[in-house]
Amino acid sequence: MALSATVLRDLIDTKLAAKIGDAYTSISAEMKAGLLEAIAEAVVDHIKAAGIVTVPSVSGVTAGAGTSGPGTGTIT
Repeated sequence: MALSATVLRDLIDTKLAAKIGDAYTSISAEMKAGLLEAIAEAVVDHIKAAGIVTVPSVSGVTAGAGTSGPGTGTIT
């Protein structure tokens, strides 16, 4: 699954409501939406820009004879 700022936004919203309670839920819906979107986008942007995936062996995912061994890639 690709990273999604929308999914992350909803997860952050749920966590903040549970941790902070009334102080969080009393924030206006418009302000909350802007804050959540900004936080979620920043997290996704950072992970996409800086995240590296290291795979111990790529032999099980290459077609044909392929090449076995370590591999790296980016996160989408």
